[in-house]
Amino acid sequence: MDRNVFLRAAALSVTALLAVVGCAGPNVASAPPSTGAASNPPVPSSAAPAVRLVEKDQADLHLWVSNQSFTDDPVVLSVSIDGEEIVDQGFAVEGQHNFVLFPVRVPPGRHVVRVVSDTGVDVQETFTMPEGGRRYAAIGYVNSDGRGRSIDWFIQSTPIAFA
Repeated sequence: MDRNVFLRAAALSVTALLAVVGCAGPNVASAPPSTGAASNPPVPSSAAPAVRLVEKDQADLHLWVSNQSFTDDPVVLSVSIDGEEIVDQGFAVEGQHNFVLFPVRVPPGRHVVRVVSDTGVDVQETFTMPEGGRRYAAIGYVNSDGRGRSIDWFIQSTPIAFA
């Protein structure tokens, strides 16, 4: 097996294992981060955006975000779904056990999640939300010697163990 393929598979396995086994003390994002754009206040709209942060019990998607890189600590990650920004903040590695929850309202159907880091990583993935029920997803920023900077993404229909 090619060394890079092996290292990527190992890093993805570690991220998935952390998500399944769990880590202590997850954080919950209670409100969207401030962008500091006081001079450009949002324009009031009669309809809420289709994709938006909500209270945990109202979320269709429980999105967990983590920095798994001791090299890039902290790293700023911007996450959008269908072009609607959900996350734009710095993430500390904190022993690789710092997963932050972003409860998101996402309508049924096919969606595109985009993750951009301040280190130049830009990844897009697609996922489908069902008519009913929740999805649970994790985004892990990784920078390992064998594969460089990357984003690990997975989504499932059952809660993630550390949640």
